[in-house]
Amino acid sequence: MKERYAPLFEPIGLKHGGRLENRFAMCPMVVFAADPATGQPTEEDIKYFERRSKFANLLITGAITVQENIQGHPKQLSIFNDEAIDAYSKLAAAMKSNGSKAIGQIQHPGREGAYGCYVTGKAYAPSAIEFPFLQYKVTELTEDEVWQVVKDFGLAAQRLLKAGFDGVEIHGANHYLIQQFFSSYSNQRTDYWGGSFEKRMNFAIEVTKEVLKVARAENPEAIVGYRISPEEIHGEMVGYDLDDSLKLIDKLLEQDLDFLDLSSAAGGNFGKDAYKAMPQRGGFTEPVSLVIKKFVSGRVPVVISGTIRSADEALDALNYGDVASMGVAALSDPDFKEKILADKEETIHMNVKGHTEDLELPPGLIEVYTAGIGLPQVEGLIEKE
Repeated sequence: MKERYAPLFEPIGLKHGGRLENRFAMCPMVVFAADPATGQPTEEDIKYFERRSKFANLLITGAITVQENIQGHPKQLSIFNDEAIDAYSKLAAAMKSNGSKAIGQIQHPGREGAYGCYVTGKAYAPSAIEFPFLQYKVTELTEDEVWQVVKDFGLAAQRLLKAGFDGVEIHGANHYLIQQFFSSYSNQRTDYWGGSFEKRMNFAIEVTKEVLKVARAENPEAIVGYRISPEEIHGEMVGYDLDDSLKLIDKLLEQDLDFLDLSSAAGGNFGKDAYKAMPQRGGFTEPVSLVIKKFVSGRVPVVISGTIRSADEALDALNYGDVASMGVAALSDPDFKEKILADKEETIHMNVKGHTEDLELPPGLIEVYTAGIGLPQVEGLIEKE
């Protein structure tokens, strides 16, 4: 390994669960391989994650829904009952097979539960308003239903820990339910869950409290992280800005989290150097990720992502965060880290063409991403065979 890459292999401590042995993380991405009937992981999921078990010391699954029939896609993972624990035990073992930390990302898609809406006729949201980008109406969660969702986040965490996962990541980003409650655009409630900025934070805080309580009761060394989209700004529509996120982050870190995971960069910018994109408003003079890193001030490691696709970009990312999280790289070249260690970083590639069989990519994943309807970070980068 070239000496300049040594910082990528410096350990970093966690409050719980020991430490990370390097500064790489695998971005949470839906694999589109779960059993459509149960939401449980299949052999395709297991092979996919086992192939990537050396990619990073922090491996995070794609979104696992916490309730039945709310998925955004028929092959999205779900864990809504104890019957799923055995299947997830196999997934955890695959992820940990080379010493990595297995983290299950737990999620409620809210209004984005398109497949759940197809099955049940309902997609749930903080408020029953019309969204011009949806082809269906949403159903407003009642007070009791909101508290049930909070409880189900905790139960999902408990089941994953029973299955052998090292921890969970609370998915508070990407326009899913937790973010919807935080957004002034999506949340027009006037009860405990909305009506003021402080109340719009309550859902994120209550979910975090519940997950931490249940997780640490199940395993005192359980790792619990939180993923956040630092801004929700789309032209004239402003759900919240970076100033707002800093206030929420401060509240969340009071709850004893282990890491903070920043979802992509400002403004949905997935182009070059997205990991150091500038805030869209607020008078900041530094990139979003660096503003947050300085604000967090060492309280927890900050995981950052956004078009990090080479050894040098991963190294540079450590100037803006503590851990470099990669999606396209994990899909395209699971040997990314090993190639740096072997002084072969020039052989790292960012395209699956000609490598599909070796990469253990599920057919559903290839179909979605090559059709250009998958993750924005991936579109145009995975060529059709």
